[in-house]
Amino acid sequence: MKHGISFEMVDLHHQEPNRNVRESKYFWDELYTLVSASGFQYIEIPYEPKWDFGGRSGIPLTNRSITVKFQNAKNYLAQLNQAGIKGMVGIHLDPSIFLGENLAMFFSATNHYGTEAIDFASKIGADFLTLTATPPIGALHTVCPKDTSWDDFVKAFLQKTAGLINGLADYAAQKGVKLCLKNEYWTLLRGKEVVPFIKSLQTKVFLDIDTANLKITGVDPADLVAENADLIGCVHFTDTSFVDDAEYYKQPMPEFPDGRATQVFKDIGQGEVDFPKVLAALKKIKYKGTIVFNCRQTRDICRALLRTRYYIDNKLTASDKEWR
Repeated sequence: MKHGISFEMVDLHHQEPNRNVRESKYFWDELYTLVSASGFQYIEIPYEPKWDFGGRSGIPLTNRSITVKFQNAKNYLAQLNQAGIKGMVGIHLDPSIFLGENLAMFFSATNHYGTEAIDFASKIGADFLTLTATPPIGALHTVCPKDTSWDDFVKAFLQKTAGLINGLADYAAQKGVKLCLKNEYWTLLRGKEVVPFIKSLQTKVFLDIDTANLKITGVDPADLVAENADLIGCVHFTDTSFVDDAEYYKQPMPEFPDGRATQVFKDIGQGEVDFPKVLAALKKIKYKGTIVFNCRQTRDICRALLRTRYYIDNKLTASDKEWR
């Protein structure tokens, strides 16, 4: 198994001191060396098209940004290699940013940028594109037409989503990229509900095992691994100690629950996910793909990298030569 780190640990969405430095190319150029020094040879990026419209080409999270700074994906990969990173294993696209009252535009934008992300994944040599299954339930409630029942809205929305995913999965297969579904705890397909949805699709779509999001819904990630060996396309090790005891998943911004002074996600090893158990389940099914470690707690990127490396070396795989 390969293992890498997700650049979702770089918080670009919330104001804080010196946040703007993260919009500069030099910040990312140094980050690659820090990732390498922390023992990670592979990365995953969140594909965030909103930066195309903000003029922030220093943020290497879209095809346009990388083209502006490096001319093409090949040159960007060479930059990663020079810093000690072997490659980019995956890309995550969350289409929730396109959600508005015009649902036709939402599906059109998701298809457009999903296709663009697949093209980029193919050019950069990434194994997979993982697509967030649906926007948050709470956000969807705000765009449900007043003359439509919630059940009818959900049924129609999932039908359109299935058609969209079928098309993207077919295109991804042509490009040699696996399309996976990431299933956050706040989607319409939360928990195990994503499995029958994937099996109902007409094209081959894979399951993204995201440990924290599964745990919050009450699903044991190791059990889901054992039950769906043939569906797994990628694995995200994410941590949490959050208990959704008041249906926070129904809120418009469930990652930051209203009325709770807490963070849903923790850095690796800071929460309660049983990673050794999940790793054992993956080995039992002879999983040969990638495990992407994703820290979404600290704003200190160096701390997130070192916390994760310490946990891997001292708690998760202390005697495992495969990870050395």
